[in-house]
Amino acid sequence: MASEGTWEIPPLDDAPDIARTPGPQPGETMADTGNWAGFVLVGIGLLTVIPAVAFAALGVQGWALLVAFIACVALAAGAALLVLQRRNQPGRQKGSGAEQKTAVWQGSVQRP
Repeated sequence: MASEGTWEIPPLDDAPDIARTPGPQPGETMADTGNWAGFVLVGIGLLTVIPAVAFAALGVQGWALLVAFIACVALAAGAALLVLQRRNQPGRQKGSGAEQKTAVWQGSVQRP
């Protein structure tokens, strides 16, 4: 018996199809190179919090405020880039018209 495309086992119950979820799969966000700029800025912001706290503990208020300001700007810019990149993905938006690929067997199975 020849089949068109990949062979799939149809589900025996009414369980949801977890192989084709509309949300991002694990690791997919990190693999998308469009997110890297936001992740780098968030990382820089998190790393600059450490010297800001150290300067504040040492009593150097001027440097502590400067480094804390840099940390806040980097964190805010990184988070904004990640949010904007997430909104610009057309396949992830609800109601965007991106259709999910149906399995080969779904056309032949009749539901009661």
